[in-house]
Amino acid sequence: MAEFNLLQALLDAEYKPEKDVPMRRFGAEAVFRVRALDEKERKSLVEQATYPVKGGGEQIDEQKFQALIIAKGCVVPAWDDPKLLEGLGVSTAHEAVSKRLLPGEIVKLVAAIHDVSGFGVDQDDLKN
Repeated sequence: MAEFNLLQALLDAEYKPEKDVPMRRFGAEAVFRVRALDEKERKSLVEQATYPVKGGGEQIDEQKFQALIIAKGCVVPAWDDPKLLEGLGVSTAHEAVSKRLLPGEIVKLVAAIHDVSGFGVDQDDLKN
């Protein structure tokens, strides 16, 4: 039996894995495709959703942050598609997300993006 090579596994692993998420409200065949976000992308989204607060300091707008995660982490649909933006009467992808998705759908997609980004819990981790 061949010995496991962790270095080779690191080199061979898919860098930005993807996952299909069924969204039946949009039709029986509706499937959103999400992908992993890397640390640079995540930090950028945090910065975009952060605003200054009175008295100093900063706070993150959680709703905006979630919408930004979906706008960046969705491969399909493309939330920045000009036809979609125009049809919804918005100018940014995260506004389109907020306008079109229900709260539970937002949670579902954010969870899927977090999962493929490595924040999910593996069943093997639970056994140990």
